[in-house]
Amino acid sequence: MMIKEEEFISLSDDLLFKETFAHPDNRNKLIYFLSCFTEFKEEYLKKVNIEVEYESVLTKAKNKDKNLRGDVIIKFDKYIINLEAYSLFDRDSLNKSMSYIMRIFSTQLDRGRDYNTLESVIQINIVDKVTPKELVNEEIKSEILLMDRESKKEMLSELFQIKYLRLDSAREMIYDKNNLQQRWLRFIGANNAEERREIARGDGLLMELDNWCRNYVNDEQTKKIFGEWANYIAEKKGIRKGAEERTIDIAKNMFKHNMSIKDIHEITGLSLKELKELE
Repeated sequence: MMIKEEEFISLSDDLLFKETFAHPDNRNKLIYFLSCFTEFKEEYLKKVNIEVEYESVLTKAKNKDKNLRGDVIIKFDKYIINLEAYSLFDRDSLNKSMSYIMRIFSTQLDRGRDYNTLESVIQINIVDKVTPKELVNEEIKSEILLMDRESKKEMLSELFQIKYLRLDSAREMIYDKNNLQQRWLRFIGANNAEERREIARGDGLLMELDNWCRNYVNDEQTKKIFGEWANYIAEKKGIRKGAEERTIDIAKNMFKHNMSIKDIHEITGLSLKELKELE
């Protein structure tokens, strides 16, 4: 499968998103993005030494290598930011994102290290098509912090944060180009080239980024990578869909044998809501 000339690819695409924001050409755009969605000021981010770690698929021999969909890890001062994009965010995605931040935080815990020297870890999840919608707060930006159940006090918020940026919510709002957060999310989630170009109009950095993305995906080497990536994703989705269908068939057979919903839930992993609908 090859990408046709001038084929549009949304910046919310997992591969393009990570290639774009990890690329040295776009460091000023990354800084601009972070200043819009975190507490860090643009002036501060321009002064610090920012390191971005990501193993580009363009340097790998196979698209199925383990680190193909690796994180964009951004490091500066005593902070680590993990940047992720999800074109479809469901419960599996939620579990995946939680495991990412836990892994990044826990890898700092070397034997003998003073815990007071740990870097603060911030995970930013850019999500679209959230299913079910209530899985994540419907505001375009929300945060999850650890909290004591009894006192309702925040715990370790200076070390551990998860931010959710919702493309679908930004898309549903009345568009206000002066709202930088909404403008960025609409730009990332644009569904066609004309829409993305129109959103970028009047913003120099976004116009540069739009041109960069268009030129990048039409590079001959990149076309080949994206073509192989599309085939890989299609194959992966087919495998996942087949596994889900088999699980549902198993649950139906269990109902026929008068097994309880609780037992079926524990065996299949299907939610109680899904099982009640099947029943």
